[in-house]
Amino acid sequence: MKRTISAMRGPGSLNHNRRSFTAENVNPERSSLNVVYRDEPIQKVYHELFDEAVNRYNAKQKRKDRCINDYYEHLRTGKQEKLFHELIVQIGNKDDMGVLTENGALAKKLLDEYMQGFQERNPTLRVFGAFLHMDEATPHLHIDFVPYVSGWKGEGLDTKVSLKQALKALGFAGGSKRESELNQWINAEKEQLAAVMERHGIEWEQKGTHEEHLSVLDFKKQERSKEVAALETAKQECQTDLTEMQEQLETAQTAVEAAEQRVQKAELTYQKQSQKLNKLAPIMEGLENLSAQYSQRPEEWVPEAATFETAKSYREKKAIPLIQKLVKVLFALHRKYWEVKDERDKYLHFYQDEKKATHHLSQRLKEVEAENSQLYAMKRDFRRVWNYFGAEKMQQVIGLMREQEQTTDRSQKKNRQNSVEL
Repeated sequence: MKRTISAMRGPGSLNHNRRSFTAENVNPERSSLNVVYRDEPIQKVYHELFDEAVNRYNAKQKRKDRCINDYYEHLRTGKQEKLFHELIVQIGNKDDMGVLTENGALAKKLLDEYMQGFQERNPTLRVFGAFLHMDEATPHLHIDFVPYVSGWKGEGLDTKVSLKQALKALGFAGGSKRESELNQWINAEKEQLAAVMERHGIEWEQKGTHEEHLSVLDFKKQERSKEVAALETAKQECQTDLTEMQEQLETAQTAVEAAEQRVQKAELTYQKQSQKLNKLAPIMEGLENLSAQYSQRPEEWVPEAATFETAKSYREKKAIPLIQKLVKVLFALHRKYWEVKDERDKYLHFYQDEKKATHHLSQRLKEVEAENSQLYAMKRDFRRVWNYFGAEKMQQVIGLMREQEQTTDRSQKKNRQNSVEL
């Protein structure tokens, strides 16, 4: 018996591997026959592999902005390395190793034996997910792993993610594009599976090119790629809405903070003006009485001249000019009092207006926060519905709804044009 071997890089759809949603090429009635060898949270694996290296790296940094808080998030938001890689392995195809046939049961046994030694012979590829699927057309393995290198002497962490260096540590030195470290390693894994098959009397049928015997997996990969692309589109739409809502939230928060600062400033100015006014009030009360008393015909209350001074000289040259000058001072102080009072009242009105505006902005901020929370909930519900019905059905529904909306918009526009013409 001869059978082909298919081994290829997978898209790394963990939700597909875990059957978090059911794709069209999956028979859920057979999902119970799937085998889960390993299914660990990838964040947990990152902490296990890299936390000590992160601590050593951070201890050497003199600037806090160069420290790494979480290596998983550091890579996820960066562009240097993928978080993990996936290998998909299959024997034969749906025609000669169909999952419902005896040969399909044999393929399961061979893949299981192959999987048992995978981690031991690939110590620099930390497996965190391994799944044998028996609910599709042909039995196949998904192996998800984090490639890493230890004792690194270059820049960055001394233990870090690197597919190239991880494969080099296994003895696969790069050459041409066709003979890259990855291709050499995949061919070596094919040899491992071929050895398992040989022990069970099955010969490896090697064809001219890798692509010739991957038609089934290629089809499934394309379908999964469509599903992932559709999900990414939906995710992007939700993310755009969330970003817009977040921007509104930040704008509202900024406006509230600015208004609160203006209110505090106005209140402080109002308090200062009130303090000045309070100090002037008792003085001005006395000055008002004096100004009222002495502003009336000063010649009536100026004393008569002394015995040795003529009355005319005393009244015209001394008394009357002095009193007139005093009256002017009193009126100047009186005017200053009212200027301070008017200034205080102006800031009082400004303070009250700003306080009302701040209250309005605070209410709007609460509304935006509630809308933001509602949008996050809608995003989660949308993902659940998407996973339940599948990408194709959801795309059909979305397309139908968009057509209906466009039809409605065209109809409303036409009605508005007719109304204008009439």
